Amino acid sequence: MDLNQIAKNKENFATKQVGEDLVIVPVKDNVAEMNAMFTLNEVGRFVWNNLNEASTRELLSVAIAQEFEVGETTAKTDLEDFLLQIQDMMNG
Repeated sequence: MDLNQIAKNKENFATKQVGEDLVIVPVKDNVAEMNAMFTLNEVGRFVWNNLNEASTRELLSVAIAQEFEVGETTAKTDLEDFLLQIQDMMNG
């Protein structure tokens, strides 16, 4: 699944800010699937909020590196880990 597909599928999730975290829940047939609830940390929330159909891995990893003052390698690794988890959730 590429970034564009993930961005398009964001509309199939309900979101709620809980303290520092963002909770996302898949919605299917207008019903929240609470057993598939996912809590995003600060980096995950940043990616989720900045992910759109124009996003690229490069743009997002640079934005993560700048926002959280980490190296680009760390940002790329964190982004890929996040995307794999989101992809698994969307396919599940």
